Amino acid sequence: MTHAAPQLAGGTVQQKRKILSAGEYNRICQFINGYHGLAIDCEFELRNRFFQDVEPNALSCILQSELCNKSRGQHWKQEQRGKKLLKIYEEQKNLYDNALLIRMACAEGLNPVALCRMLLQEKYKLRHRSHISRFLKHPHLIDDPRLAANVQQCMISDNQEGSITDLRRRILGEEYELKLKTLAKEAGIHFYDEQDLRRMGYDKTPDIKMILPFLYKDSVINWIESKANFGDTKGHKFNIQQQLHSYCNRFGPGIIIYWFGYHEETPTLPDNNIGITVLADFPAKEDLVFMQLAQGEIHTKTLEETSSATLSLGKSREKESPAKKIKKHS
Repeated sequence: MTHAAPQLAGGTVQQKRKILSAGEYNRICQFINGYHGLAIDCEFELRNRFFQDVEPNALSCILQSELCNKSRGQHWKQEQRGKKLLKIYEEQKNLYDNALLIRMACAEGLNPVALCRMLLQEKYKLRHRSHISRFLKHPHLIDDPRLAANVQQCMISDNQEGSITDLRRRILGEEYELKLKTLAKEAGIHFYDEQDLRRMGYDKTPDIKMILPFLYKDSVINWIESKANFGDTKGHKFNIQQQLHSYCNRFGPGIIIYWFGYHEETPTLPDNNIGITVLADFPAKEDLVFMQLAQGEIHTKTLEETSSATLSLGKSREKESPAKKIKKHS
C-alpha cells in the first residue's frame, strides 16, 4: 500500500527520508522489539505516529526483517506449542466469535498465520507443510466452521505471512522491476533482461545487463539489480553472498538499487569493494556517461548527446550473436 507524501505550506511535498542513520535505525528496531500486539498494528504505529518522516515502505521492510529474525530464534519453541494452543482454543472457542485466534496471537506474541499453522498441525495431525498451506489458502475446507472463520480472520489480519502477503510482496517486486526497465529505457540505456539472459544459458542473472557498459561517477556499470526492499547491512551482505558476488565475477561491476532506502553504513561496507555500488533510486542523468564505439576508439559523451547514437549502435549489433555481445562487453 502506498501513501501520498504530506504537503507543506505552499503546496510543496515533503520527501520521506530513505537513508537512515545507525541511531535512527536502532530506535526503529527497539520500537518494534518492544511492541506488544499484532504486526499489522505495529506497522500502523510506525508509519502514522512515531516515524512519519521516514519512507513508509522502509519501515515495513525493517519490521519484516526484525520479526523474521525473532521468529527464527524461537522456531524450536513454537514447534512445541501446538498442544497448548489447541487446548486454549477448545476451552474458549464458545466465548468469542471469529476473533479468538487473533486474541491468542496477541497474547502469545505470534503472527496470526503462524499460530493457525501450529494449531491446524496439532488438530489434524498434519505433518506435510503443503497440507497445512492448503487449509490456510482455503479455510472453507476446514470441517469446523468456527475454526474456519477464525483462520479466515487471521489470514486477512496478518501482514507478515500467508498467501495474501506473499502476493502483495511479489506484485511489489515486479512493480519495481518494471520501474527499473522503464527508467533505463527513458535514459537511453540498452540492456538484456532476465529472460534474455536465461535464454542465453545463464542461471543467476541480474534484473538488467547492459549491452554496452556506461559510467556512473567514474565507475563502469555492467548490470543493475532492483530490490523493492530496505538495505540494512545484514540483508545486504546476504544479497552479496547469494547474488551480487556471482554477478561481479561474471559480468563485472554493477549497481544494486534499494528502492525503499538503506542503512547509512550499507554503501561503505568493505564487502562492496568487489564492484558494487549501492543506491536508493535510479542514477541521476547528469551522473551517467555513455561509451560509444567509433573507428576502433571509445569516445564518451553525456547522456543527452548520445541517446540517438546509442540507439543506432544497438540496432547495428542485432546481427551479432547475443553470446558474443555478452562476451565482448562483460
